[in-house]
Order: sequence, then structure tokens, then C-alpha cells
Amino acid sequence: MLYVGAACPFTGLASERVRRVLADYPAFKLSIRERERAPEDGIALVATPTLLFPDGRRITGTPSEERLHRVFSELLGKRLPVANKVWYIERNRLFHGVPREEIERFAHLFHERDYGAKEIVFSEGDLGDAIYLLKSGHVRLFRSTEDGKELTLAILGPGDVFGELALFDESRRQTFAEALDAAHICAASVDDFTRLMGHRPTLTMMVAGEMARRRREIETRIAGLAYGSVRARLQHALRHLAREHGEALDSGEVRISVRLSHQELAQLIGTSRETCTLELGKLQLAGCLRVDDERNFIVRPDRLEPGVLDRVLGRVTGRGQK
Repeated sequence: MLYVGAACPFTGLASERVRRVLADYPAFKLSIRERERAPEDGIALVATPTLLFPDGRRITGTPSEERLHRVFSELLGKRLPVANKVWYIERNRLFHGVPREEIERFAHLFHERDYGAKEIVFSEGDLGDAIYLLKSGHVRLFRSTEDGKELTLAILGPGDVFGELALFDESRRQTFAEALDAAHICAASVDDFTRLMGHRPTLTMMVAGEMARRRREIETRIAGLAYGSVRARLQHALRHLAREHGEALDSGEVRISVRLSHQELAQLIGTSRETCTLELGKLQLAGCLRVDDERNFIVRPDRLEPGVLDRVLGRVTGRGQK
């Protein structure tokens, strides 16, 4: 088992391929140490503040497991398998404190599947018969209006849970779930998960907590859609994305790991793509954000605060759109 960063995305033969890459390319600036609690043959690769890849790419700061997994996969020319199911379930916040031995007994209830970018996990109107744990990648929850417009309710990342309403409500799905990029997902049937909650009541509390947190986030966004300007909604969305899906860089900036097109960002803040593009251009001009070579947004959270942003934009562009 090969661990990279703070987690273990490589297993089996993939581990050996990465070992060979590291041996062939001394340009990798990585320190190697034995990891505490690493299973059996596990070793950890811990990134230095600047990680240099053989193709010239650099990652500053502490790269996430997901990003290292993607870069290594690209270098090796194929998608690498993610770590074993028990390891990920053990580290999911729903199962915090559950002994590994117990997880090993019920891990078989979760079935794994890979989803391609833009592939639908479930649709509005589907029977809610499963709960999902997102192991890697990103998933978008959205609703579609009668005229075909889409409103994004949430963007989920590794470790998030979705579809949990089906545990408490037998009605059909009220949202769509779509993989934004390549996603690896564990799913358990509602019946199996309900029995699991019966054996461990604290799990019910954790699920309820996740539902409450998600509801608070959605209510905050809906209030912003009703009363906030496009600019205010955009800066709030970027701050939220940086907080939930961000990697801190040495420069003080934050790299948002989920790649969003202007259209997808517009669907998140409830505006047109054209208006979203216009506002993003103003933010770039003011030095509040930039886009890296991998098409990820890199933001300056300190400049995205409402008062600060307006002052910066006022100096750079004059009176901006309100």
C-alpha cells in the first residue's frame, strides 16, 4: 500500500508503478517516512512545500490526496485505483469513533462504482433507495426548472454524504446528483443502512447533523439569491468553495480543487453565464482571483470580503455593477 500526502490513493500494482516513477525521476521532491497506523506494508510520501513533477508542473503548499492522485494518474497514463473501502469508511466523519473491526464487519454493505464526468448518479423523481459516500471526485446536487434552467444546490467533495433524505422520507428524489469530474462513490441500500443505524444509534445523530448542516448552507444560499447582488453572490460562492474545497498556497492564496466552468459557476449563484463571466473578469482585474494551468480558480479570500472587494474594484474599475 502506498500513501501519498495524508491519505492512501494507491494500491497493489499501481503502488509499484508509482515506486518506479519515483525511482526514475529524482525531480520529485518528496520526503519518505513510515506512517503511523499505516496498514501492513504501508509507507507515506509526504510532500514538501513545493512539489516538482517530472513534466515541470509544480504544486505549492500541501497538496490534497485527490490532486496528487490525479497528477500521478495523468503521468502514468491511466486512472489509478483508490484505496480500500474499509480505509475510507473508517475516515468518513459519519463513522468517527467506530472501531475498525466493526467497520470490517459491515463494509460489505457498501458497493463501489466509478462515475465519469457529467454522469448522473440519480435523477429527480428516482426512487430513493440508497445513501452515498463520496470517496473521490466531486458531485453537484441541483434542481431543474420547467424551462430547463438548472440551479446548483451544493457541490460535494471527498468525504461528503448525499442521498441521506431517503433514510427518513420515502418520497422520491427531489434533486439531481451529477458527477462534476471522475468520481468514486460507495453506496449502501436504505434498508441496509437503516439496520446499521439501529445497531449504532450515534450514526443516526451523525446523519441528522449532516442533513442540518446541508440545510443551513442551502438556506444561506437561497437568501443570497433573493437579496444579494450578483457580485455578492459570486464572492460568497468563491469564499465557500475556497473553504470547503481549497488548498492553501504559500503565497497566501487558496486553490479551489473542483474545476468549474463559467456556466457551472453561474448555476451556483443563479445568474447567466455572460453576467458571471463579466463579474469574474472584474475580480481577475482587481487581483482577487486567477486561473492556473489546470483551469482551477486560485483566489485571495482576504480580497473577497464584501467591503474589501468593493474598495478594490472601485479603485481598479471605477464604480462597478451593483
